[in-house]
Amino acid sequence: MAPEKRSSEKRTTIYDIAAKLNISTATVNRALTGKPRVKEETRRLVIQTAAEMGFKPNTLARSLGRRRLRFAVVGFTSFPEFHNPFLEGALFAGEELADFNIQVDCYPYDLGASDTPQAIRFLEDTLREIADGDYDGALVLGRPTSAFEYLKSKEICVATAVTDVGETIRRFHVCVRGQISGRIAAELIWRMLPDRGRPVAIASGFEGLTVHEDTITGFREQTGRMPLNLCRVCYNCDNESRAYDNTMRLLRDYPGLGAIYVNSFNCRGVIEAVRESGCLGQVLLITSDISGDIKRMIREGAIAATIFQNQYEQGRIGMHRLYSVLADGADIRGVLPMDPQIVMNSNLELF
Repeated sequence: MAPEKRSSEKRTTIYDIAAKLNISTATVNRALTGKPRVKEETRRLVIQTAAEMGFKPNTLARSLGRRRLRFAVVGFTSFPEFHNPFLEGALFAGEELADFNIQVDCYPYDLGASDTPQAIRFLEDTLREIADGDYDGALVLGRPTSAFEYLKSKEICVATAVTDVGETIRRFHVCVRGQISGRIAAELIWRMLPDRGRPVAIASGFEGLTVHEDTITGFREQTGRMPLNLCRVCYNCDNESRAYDNTMRLLRDYPGLGAIYVNSFNCRGVIEAVRESGCLGQVLLITSDISGDIKRMIREGAIAATIFQNQYEQGRIGMHRLYSVLADGADIRGVLPMDPQIVMNSNLELF
């Protein structure tokens, strides 16, 4: 009988040790390299666990012997309060990996709506600057554009977050489970709306964009189990003025509107239109993610709940995985999904 063919055993990394002990990779690294700011009990536990897992501490030595790895992180949306936590998460990951000879540079967009010619030029120019800038990897929260092909031609390892650009371009994609978010929103409305016969609507972002269409798909799926009268999907292109105009039109066309699910971060225009129409508190609002305004309106009862996709963790996880691909040769591909979280007044203090 022929011997069983086996693949080579996966090498244990500091990520594996950190996950097993539920501590940061920075703590593991400091413990293994004799650096300060680690409790002696923790240091002994890390060393013992590393030995038990067969850890071979060659990653740090190899990183010191190679040239510095350079990473670019792009935050491109209409709302800095949405993409800034993503950038902060990536920068924090850079701090956790500070001993591994890396550099992380951030490229934020803060010039208003992201659907304008000026905005598209910014994204195109930024990606081309990164491609020509001697970077090894790029973590991008943005939108599909031809400049991603240029990044690929320059052999930059690309990972994306929130909005996918296609598996032929990027190495992996970090995102929330959009269909689950949509299902949650539909169930919340079904349970909270006193009269389930009233029309409900979705205020979405960009038509055809996977991150937004997935939530709509999930919402429709849930209404097959918990019937709701979905009257309209408004595509606001993450433009506050367009969101306001579309919502005002929606409220005029459906004076008995019962609820709106805002499945992207374009809630300001929606909420302003609901307020000006005198419907605040009468129309059930389910939003997405967290901002100062959303927190305040949850406390006031104007927003019933928001569905959080944790951009900070998407940035942190995305950077760690991108480093692992480039430094350790890790075979990380496809979609790395994260679970959405429901935020209401009862647990708002946690966010």
